[in-house]
Amino acid sequence: MSTLRTYIIVALVLAVTAVALWVMVRTSPREISNLVPAQKGVSLPPSAETKAYLATSNGFQYLVSFTERGFEPMSVTIQKGETVRFVNNSDANLWVAATGDSGAIYPGTGHECGQSAFDTCKTLKNGEFWEFTFSTVGAWSYHDNFDVERTGVVVVQ
Repeated sequence: MSTLRTYIIVALVLAVTAVALWVMVRTSPREISNLVPAQKGVSLPPSAETKAYLATSNGFQYLVSFTERGFEPMSVTIQKGETVRFVNNSDANLWVAATGDSGAIYPGTGHECGQSAFDTCKTLKNGEFWEFTFSTVGAWSYHDNFDVERTGVVVVQ
C-alpha cells in the first residue's frame, strides 16, 4: 500500500510541475514584462552645474514633476516664502515660464530671457531641475515654453 501511495504522490508532483511549466511556456514575453516596471533611460550622475546648484539650495517644500503627461500636479497651493522644485522626468526638454493666464504675470524681471522672474531662462533636460521661491501672494500660472499646452498654476497664500 505504501508503494501505491508513493506513486500517487510522485504523479501529483509531476502533474503540478507539468502545469506550471505549461503556464510559463504559454505566457508571452509581453505579459511577463508587464510584471516588472519598465525603466526609461538610464539615470546619469548629476552634472557639475547641478552639483553646484544643489550646494547653494536651501531645499524645497513642494515638487512638481514634468512627465509625458505634463506637469504633475498641475496645481499646488503653498505659503509665501516656500520653494517649489520643478524636475524634468520626461524624455522631452522643459522650459518653465510664467504665462499670466490666471491673471497678472509673476512680478520681477527674468534674467535676460523673460518678462517674469518666474522663468527658468534655460532648457531643463531629463533629470534636471529648477527651484523657485515664491515671495508674492497670488495665483501664478506657467507653461512649458516648448509645449505651451502643458500648463500649471502655483497658488501662493
